[in-house]
Amino acid sequence: MMNPKEVQRLRERAPFPLVVTLIMFFAPQFLIDPQVENLETTGKTFDGLVTQVRGSLRQRTIDRGLAARRAEVVREMDRLGAWLPPEDYLPALIDQFNALAGITGVEIRSVVYRFPPTVPEGGQSRRVDIHLALAASYRAMRTFLQAVEGLPSPLVLTEVVANQDQTFTVSLQHLVKP
Repeated sequence: MMNPKEVQRLRERAPFPLVVTLIMFFAPQFLIDPQVENLETTGKTFDGLVTQVRGSLRQRTIDRGLAARRAEVVREMDRLGAWLPPEDYLPALIDQFNALAGITGVEIRSVVYRFPPTVPEGGQSRRVDIHLALAASYRAMRTFLQAVEGLPSPLVLTEVVANQDQTFTVSLQHLVKP
């Protein structure tokens, strides 16, 4: 057993170890809790930034694909533009119709052309509608149409009407540069 004087001294000093024990018990809570809160806030910020970076990478991939597609479309439009004749080629085309008609035995009674009233996207017309009134036999008409289709010009045959009096009405669309 302990000496009564030693017990007395321990009682006098008891508050100090108790205070130190309490400080040691609560100190980590005061020091660590703010750090844990900072860690959670930083983690949330990091997760948000990772999401933004993933979205940016996805968008960059999409943008690269669209840029490649745009370049391909531009190349195709340039190729098409080189192939399409200008609008002032129309008189030469009508001369070709006359030459083919003379060769195949077809009589051209009238040629009417017009630019369509509806223009795509408010720009210039990209085609000319041509209507031919012709007189010929069926065989001569077939030969004429085959010759017209063989022309190196971008023509689209849209309608052929055969009348009873051996006359034909042919409608074509001539694609041109705007």
